Amino acid sequence: MKVAIVDDDIKITKLLSEYVNKYEKLNNMIIKLSIFHNPNEFLSSYTKDYDLIIMDIEMPGLNGIETAKELRQIDASVVLIFVTNMAQYAIQGYEVEAIDYVIKPISYADFTLKIQKAIRYIERNHDKKIAINSQDGVVNIKVSDICYIEIVRHYLIYHTVFGEYTVRGVMKETEKNLENYHFIRTNHCYLVNLKYVSAIKGNMVKVGKDELPISRNKKKTFMVAFTRYMGGMN
Repeated sequence: MKVAIVDDDIKITKLLSEYVNKYEKLNNMIIKLSIFHNPNEFLSSYTKDYDLIIMDIEMPGLNGIETAKELRQIDASVVLIFVTNMAQYAIQGYEVEAIDYVIKPISYADFTLKIQKAIRYIERNHDKKIAINSQDGVVNIKVSDICYIEIVRHYLIYHTVFGEYTVRGVMKETEKNLENYHFIRTNHCYLVNLKYVSAIKGNMVKVGKDELPISRNKKKTFMVAFTRYMGGMN
């Protein structure tokens, strides 16, 4: 895992470095850590192979929010956590899709919870491809590009961001293959990627541009899974 810490405070970067090293050893991980005390230096040398950015909000010159806005123009998916003295500043972090924030003074216990959450988000970004035998031949599809899967008789229709693919298959087997990638049933006909769920109204779920029905007996399970997903808990 590749991590960058961006903070003008040398004491904070030293403390966070110690926490990262401790977490790395205790969890038998390999973490490549880079330290930046200047946000402009960070942006000018940025490469899109970072997994996690830990950034201070209150920095002189270009602050953390402004830095993050520029970062998002370069990399829309890197996981971002803010460090701040005051919680109200962290609310602005949602504008740049920060997943969380750490309040100073930073304890190792709090840091551990935040980095564990970050790792769950990072794992989401590591994509998997599946090969399906569509009517046009074998097609490799990224799991993250599948919005939902629909079953019609003995055929599965993969609704993706790039179009639809129809294959002969069994929904139960497909559900099993995708269970670790945040797919869940709304009813017996639809298997939905939680990544593309934007609204739940009554007995309907908005997935991308489509609205799909959710059955009464599936709704509770679906809501729990969606809440956990939005909170980065799975």
